[in-house]
Amino acid sequence: MALELTGKVALITGAASGIGRETARLFARQGAHIVAADRNLAPTEEIAAEIRKTGRNALALQVEISDEAQVQAMVERAVREMGGIDILVAAAAVPFANYGEGKGNRWLLVEQPLEDWRRVMTINLDGTFLTDRHVARAMIDADKGGRIINIASGAAIVASVRGGAYSVSKAGVWMLTKTLALELARYNITANAIAPGFIETPMTEHIRGHEPTATAVLNTIPMRRFGKPYDIAATALFLASEEGAYYTGQLMHPNGGVLIP
Repeated sequence: MALELTGKVALITGAASGIGRETARLFARQGAHIVAADRNLAPTEEIAAEIRKTGRNALALQVEISDEAQVQAMVERAVREMGGIDILVAAAAVPFANYGEGKGNRWLLVEQPLEDWRRVMTINLDGTFLTDRHVARAMIDADKGGRIINIASGAAIVASVRGGAYSVSKAGVWMLTKTLALELARYNITANAIAPGFIETPMTEHIRGHEPTATAVLNTIPMRRFGKPYDIAATALFLASEEGAYYTGQLMHPNGGVLIP
């Protein structure tokens, strides 16, 4: 399989780090031009500069995906400066409200402050919806088809204590993806989601950095290792390529076997 993206334009949110950053690198190596978007501009500009050194075009944009005006402006600028959007990888997300701040029962749903719940939902679900919607509109207007790839999570189908808001938000992303797949199929636009397991990204640093917790998690993974961002980027590459053209409404599971029944 060639898995080539030569000449395609890929918009990747959450491109400053982790899965989004690695996806931007991999897509560029396979021939795509990249619109890298993230709320943190400096590292987004770094990855765009890195990609430009390979001879691909790259545009770095600062965007808060929960703000529809910013999302619309992001898409309009991508279309204007890059000529359109062929592929979207919506990877921007937060694990919990105030990630890295505070511990204890505030993560239990019966104790969680409403503002924390709303922040997770606003970014993970609303933000993905807004990004998908505005990119889909641009793809429909261009009449060339397209690929929408949402980064969900294994947490979308397996509940966990202290991770309720995240799980619910990612379950929503999965249903959003399926609904879009039905609505957009007639435009030759596919919509798929990826449900990563435990991946070596900043989002899992609190797990990997605590040896007892890391060991307990590794014991649940048949392959006995954490995934790499490349594992998820490679799955996205397949879905974005011609080889993945007949996949839509699917949830892919690169997780080392953690969800084997």
